[in-house]
Amino acid sequence: MYSGILNVDKKEGISSAKVVSLVRAAFGQKKVGHTGTLDLEASGVLPIVLGKATRVSDYMMDKQKTYRVRSFFGKKTDTLDKAGKVIGESNKTFQIADLKEAIKSYRGEITQIPPMYSALKVGGKKLYDLAREGIEIERKKRRVRIYDIKILEFAFPLASLEITCSKGTYIRTLVDDLGEDLGSFAYVDRLRRIRVGEFKVENAIKSDDILSLSKDELIERLYPIDTALGNFTPICLDKSYFKQAINGMTMRIDIKAPPQARLYIDNQFIGLARGENNGDEYFLKMEKVFYDRQN
Repeated sequence: MYSGILNVDKKEGISSAKVVSLVRAAFGQKKVGHTGTLDLEASGVLPIVLGKATRVSDYMMDKQKTYRVRSFFGKKTDTLDKAGKVIGESNKTFQIADLKEAIKSYRGEITQIPPMYSALKVGGKKLYDLAREGIEIERKKRRVRIYDIKILEFAFPLASLEITCSKGTYIRTLVDDLGEDLGSFAYVDRLRRIRVGEFKVENAIKSDDILSLSKDELIERLYPIDTALGNFTPICLDKSYFKQAINGMTMRIDIKAPPQARLYIDNQFIGLARGENNGDEYFLKMEKVFYDRQN
């Protein structure tokens, strides 16, 4: 079984689940998953996790993401993107100065209501399944963080933006809210994710190429599991700790341990550990072991 992270550039019009199925077929293994759904109508970075790397999915979802979005102002659709039915129109126009002023309030922590056409589950059912049945339910507001918004191009009714945000951010909702603030409707005309944490679109394999590349070529493109764990402090121990570490034990060590650590022994990644300091005694408790005992 292969373990690692494959950086895939998903094309517009296919689902994230379809990309997973392509990778399963290419590697000939079942243990494959993605790290957060990318909209059907969106393209871009979709890190795919294989084998033991499936255990870092949650950490991948927590990473900052950067999107490039082309917004169309003057119309609103039921899906908040170009695939939906137009449900509102406005003749209001505005200038780039108005857009610059409007986006100021979107930097920092904001609240959003998830769109009905989303993969979010409520009561075990995905919202977009309910929406397709004509059912709309109340959704709870959620807090997200917008780290930056840049205007790349503007020629009304189109505006291209680059948005860096936290997990859980709905770009379609942000564009819809921005349209409302400007006194005009708006929807997402094109959406492309260009970065998820350390994974950038310029280094990604196109989803169309997955089955045309040899398995050896794909294996060479796998990123190590610890690539996704850069926010954990690295700590290195000598060989004497090896058996304790791979068996998930708590170890007494000679150095002060960080609260969360990536543990390496002889430069080999072993897993994640939690540091516990008791006076002058230092301990490292293994929480997740990624080392393959078959190595």
